[in-house]
Amino acid sequence: MVDVAVAVRRNPKEAISTALRRLGTPLPVHGGRQRIVFKPAAYDPSLPGNTSAELLHTLVRTFSGLGEQFIVESDNPVRPAELAFLECGYTSLEGLGAHLVNLSAHPTVPVSFSSPHLGQVQMPALLTEMTFFVNVATLKFSPRTHRMSAAIKNLFGLLPVQDKSVYHPYLDEVIVSILERFPPDLTVVDLTEVVVGSRRSGDVRNVFGTVISLDPVAADAFCASLFGMEPLDIPYIRTAYEKGLGQGLLDRIRVRGTDHQLALLRELCRP
Repeated sequence: MVDVAVAVRRNPKEAISTALRRLGTPLPVHGGRQRIVFKPAAYDPSLPGNTSAELLHTLVRTFSGLGEQFIVESDNPVRPAELAFLECGYTSLEGLGAHLVNLSAHPTVPVSFSSPHLGQVQMPALLTEMTFFVNVATLKFSPRTHRMSAAIKNLFGLLPVQDKSVYHPYLDEVIVSILERFPPDLTVVDLTEVVVGSRRSGDVRNVFGTVISLDPVAADAFCASLFGMEPLDIPYIRTAYEKGLGQGLLDRIRVRGTDHQLALLRELCRP
């Protein structure tokens, strides 16, 4: 069985603290000098659905003293990473000692991927040197297209190229290949603000919850179930599961949270 911890609280700080306590498996992080890398969701700061600065602040404080901390994001056609850091409120984290890193401006090394549509890519050296990787995604669902974006999709932002549209036709395959090469040690799905519908129309649900797991595939599978979806019907979840990158079967995922909070979460996320 794989554990997924869930909490719905008054604010992100309480939600994170509660979910971490509920997680049945100790975090694979140790004291001493090491690097801790956080990858938030910050594609377009002008729209809803970005990782809460308060939640990221809580995570940085939680891992304080365990090593150097880095908040990473890459450029995209909408904005440079520096603007995302500023407008999402992440620059305040520098006061806690965290480094803000634009992956598109960072020194690179060649990395080979299993996907033929990626092949060998010049990837940020920091990603190949890190010792603890925390993927801090958000949850978005489109009832019209029946597509979901959560933890695994957030890894797409690790690619340092500004225009990633060349990969869009093969997106499911590409993000699984990135997961295979850069698996998160801890997956956090920020449910502070869940997008259910159009981001441009501001179709959001203020949930103030979080989902945490050591298994990114299980985290996405659970998130899919909130919208009444069968996880293995989602191509990238099925592919990741079949590759042995995580658990995609709901009956093999143990959800740690109260029945009341799980019912509340499903009600708030209902399309």
